[in-house]
Amino acid sequence: MNTNEHVVILGAGPAGLATGHELSVSGVKVSVLDRNDFVGGLCNTNNYKGYKFDLGGHRWFSKNEDLNDWFRRLMGDEVVWVQRISRIYYDGGYYLYPISILNVIKNAGIPTIIHAGLTYLWSALQYSIFDKSINNMKDAYVAQFGGKLYDMFFRRYSEKVWGLPCEKLSSDWVSQRSAGLSIWTVIQESLMKTKSDNESLIEEFMYPRDGYVRIPQRMAEDIVAKTGPDSVLLGSTVTRIKYVGPNDFEIVYRKPDGEEYSIKATTVVSTIPLGVLPRIMEPACDQKVIDAAKGLSFRALITVNLILSKERVSIDTWLYVQDEDILFGRLHEPKNWSPAMIPDQSTTSLVLECFCTKDDHIWNMTDEEVGQRCIDDLKKKLKFIETSDVIDFSCVRTLQAYPVYDLEYADKIGLINDFLGQFEGLHIVGRGGTHRYNNADHSIEMGLLLGRKILGYDVDHMDVNTEPEYQEIKRSNDSKRDFYKLEEESD
Repeated sequence: MNTNEHVVILGAGPAGLATGHELSVSGVKVSVLDRNDFVGGLCNTNNYKGYKFDLGGHRWFSKNEDLNDWFRRLMGDEVVWVQRISRIYYDGGYYLYPISILNVIKNAGIPTIIHAGLTYLWSALQYSIFDKSINNMKDAYVAQFGGKLYDMFFRRYSEKVWGLPCEKLSSDWVSQRSAGLSIWTVIQESLMKTKSDNESLIEEFMYPRDGYVRIPQRMAEDIVAKTGPDSVLLGSTVTRIKYVGPNDFEIVYRKPDGEEYSIKATTVVSTIPLGVLPRIMEPACDQKVIDAAKGLSFRALITVNLILSKERVSIDTWLYVQDEDILFGRLHEPKNWSPAMIPDQSTTSLVLECFCTKDDHIWNMTDEEVGQRCIDDLKKKLKFIETSDVIDFSCVRTLQAYPVYDLEYADKIGLINDFLGQFEGLHIVGRGGTHRYNNADHSIEMGLLLGRKILGYDVDHMDVNTEPEYQEIKRSNDSKRDFYKLEEESD
C-alpha cells in the first residue's frame, strides 16, 4: 500500500480494532471512529464501585493456535487460565454442560434416558432413513439429539435468548454453533471415555486478568502508538458515508456537541450493524434493500451486576437457566474467572443476563424492577442468596446484542450484500457488521484477516466462523494459517 492510503474503520469493537491493529503495524494510516466514549463495543467491562463486570461472560478460546499465539503476545502477563465448569439449571436440577449422559442419568433417572433414546431413534428414522428436511432450529436440534433432549436442554434456553419459537428460527444457528455434535459424540465422550482424534477445548480457557475490555484496549493502545493520538476518535457517530468513486469515500460523523465533521478515506471498514449501513450510504439504496435492512433484527440485553457479602455463590463458570419463570437466562461469577475482578476477596459478584427486545415487557421494566426481580429469583428459586447478602446492584442496557437468525435472514443479507458490493473499497466485518453470531475470537480473527486482505494477501475474512464442525472441538491435526506467522515476523 502506498502512503496515500487511509483506512477509516467504523466501530471500535474487537473486529474493527483488529483490522486497525493489523494495518497499523504495517505502517498504514488508520482512523477508528466509534459513537461510544469507550472502546470494545460488546466486549466491555463496567467498573462499579471497584467491582468489574463484563457485559456477559466472554472467554478466549480458538481452534487456531497461531491466533492464540497472537493473543498471548498482545496481552503479555495479563493472561490468566480459567478452569471451565458450566451447568444447566433445568426444573430444579443441575446438569453439566456440555451434556454428559452419565450426569443426565444421575439427575434425571433411567426412565428419562430411555425416553431420550427412543425419541432419538425416532428422529434418526425420520431425518436419516426417510430424509425429512431440516427447515428450522427445532428440526436441526431434534435431528441431532432427539425430541426429549431437545426439549430439556435446547428449546427453553433458545427461545429465552431469541424471543421466538424454535420453529421460527433458522437452522443455520445450529449448524454454526453445534455442527458435528450429536447424541453419539456425547455418548462417546461420557461413556466410552474416548475422544478419537478430537481435542476438547472446553476444560479451560484464557482470560484477561482485569476483564475482557483489556483486549480491545490493548489493540487501541497499539494503534495509537503506531499512528498517533487522533487515530481513535471516540464519541463520533457516523451519519453518512459518501461514495465518490472507487477507493474514494467521505465519512460524515457527529460529535456529542452536535457539530458535524468529515474525513476522507481510500478504504472503509464497517462494523456498523448490517441493517443500518445501507441506509446511510450515498448514493442511496432502493426500497427493497431498505426493507431488507429494516428486517434484520437484534435481541437486546440487560445485565444486572450484583455485589454480594458472600465469599462465593457457586463454582460455575456459567450457569444456563432454562426455566421460563426466571427472568435471567445466564449468570456468571466474575471472581471465578479472575480474583482481580473484585476489590474485596471476602465478597463476590454476579452478572445476570436478561435477554429481551427493545420496548418489550422486560426492556420496559425499570432498573430497580429488573434488579429486584433477579434478586428474588436468586433467593426463592435458585436458593443462592438471601436478600441481606445484597450490598448493591446496577443495570447495564445494551441494544443490538445478538443478531437474530429468523427464517428469512439469509435472503435479506443477500440483498444487502449485493447493494454494498458496488462500492469498491468498502468492507464489512464483525458480529453486527456481518449479522453473524461471532464469538469475540471470531470477530478478532475476521478483523486480522481483513487487515491482511487490504494489505494484498489472498485471504477471505468471511470464511471465519463457517467451519462445518462443533466450535468447541478441534482435531489434533488442524492446520495452521501462515498469515499469522507473517504478522509475527512483521512485529
